[in-house]
Amino acid sequence: MNITPTEPAWSEAPSGPGERLARLASRVPDRGLDQEDAFPWTQPATPPLWLSRQSYGQVIADLRYGELVTATACERLIHILPEAEARACLARQRLDEQVHGRLYGRYLACLGVEGRAAPGLQEAYERSLCWQGDPLGLVLAFAVVLEGEALRLQRHFAERFPCPLFAELNRQISADEARHLAFGRIYGRAGLRRLDAEERIDLYRWLRSLWWDCARAVRGEYSGLGGRVLRALHPPLSQSWRRHATALKDLGLVRTDEQERAERP
Repeated sequence: MNITPTEPAWSEAPSGPGERLARLASRVPDRGLDQEDAFPWTQPATPPLWLSRQSYGQVIADLRYGELVTATACERLIHILPEAEARACLARQRLDEQVHGRLYGRYLACLGVEGRAAPGLQEAYERSLCWQGDPLGLVLAFAVVLEGEALRLQRHFAERFPCPLFAELNRQISADEARHLAFGRIYGRAGLRRLDAEERIDLYRWLRSLWWDCARAVRGEYSGLGGRVLRALHPPLSQSWRRHATALKDLGLVRTDEQERAERP
């Protein structure tokens, strides 16, 4: 990836984005790599009765893969973004994502399932890491769109998967993901001010394509009776994307008078 560093997304100002990110980074609990040992691993991992163990493992493997690729994206952004406050947040997020990946890995081991992420999901994530535009694109992809989707899925599954061990994993991971999403929104809102209309619209279309590729890949892996139940429990893909589109518009990626043009293929 040959993304070049950019000028800072903001000038120093009291109560500006830099100060808010510094406060966000300072609020992070000091959890080291031993975080995973604090979980009640003696409890059994129990899939819902309506979903096979293998299909359940597929869901967990997709979540795990997203954490690991996001850690890779954070590592790259740490060496690109000029703002020290942003790099501090990304360094903490990278550590979080690595821990989350190991937590999901141990949970898969408890299930007795190897678990491999959907091939289409892997391809979509790998393409996202090849983004050649403004580094802000990677921030919005991994800290807003994909992180926002992961948070939604974790909360969605927490309500439908009765496993107490998964619930405890989900509680801790979701708290971290909410903080990562807050970083993406603060940084994204500030950084978008320096992009012109064409750059913003191109970025919106790329994010839309990335999200749809990921969503279709995951839904395509749902098979059998349990898969049909999983698909029925999710809202339509178009409805899910509209939530992300609205969030991106609120950040300033697409303005009201640009929306029709941005939605064209």
